[in-house]
Amino acid sequence: MSGKKKITFARAIMASTLLLVLVSSQMARTPGAPVRNSWRGITPLRSSADDVAKLIGVEPESSDASGPFKVEGGMVTFSYLTPSLAKLYRAPRSMVGKVFTIYFKPSEPMSRSELSLPRGFKRCQEERDRTFYYFVSDAGVAYMLLRDSDRVETIIYQPSRVELRSLAVNTECVF
Repeated sequence: MSGKKKITFARAIMASTLLLVLVSSQMARTPGAPVRNSWRGITPLRSSADDVAKLIGVEPESSDASGPFKVEGGMVTFSYLTPSLAKLYRAPRSMVGKVFTIYFKPSEPMSRSELSLPRGFKRCQEERDRTFYYFVSDAGVAYMLLRDSDRVETIIYQPSRVELRSLAVNTECVF
């Protein structure tokens, strides 16, 4: 291959890569785009306490990586799959110590009308709780709202419905 053809080929590859990145970023911003159950790169059943400690900026060995932690935009708390929960949920040992649920409480008030919920979110109410209701997606993202004001209290990132089917978890709304 001649030098001129190599340069043309390299430019074509770069242009294709740039186009792919632009299209992907636009899809992520599209209201109908799929919802992901990941908060700043931390994903339930995949990320560990070490991953959380690195993101938050604390020492993993010397601190409790559960929180709550003050972060940009609010407060975040993590729950982990403990050995006893793994036994209860019949989860494989490889999941022990992994993030199970992420609770993000926004510092700025946010109303339900501000949420652009794509298709797939369903309203859910727990019988024992008369204060809150939820909008939950099969992807594992949930919004906890105050019933009297429709204000978003907490955004919850949890395992997806598919991941939960492999575990012995019985819940309608959230953890």
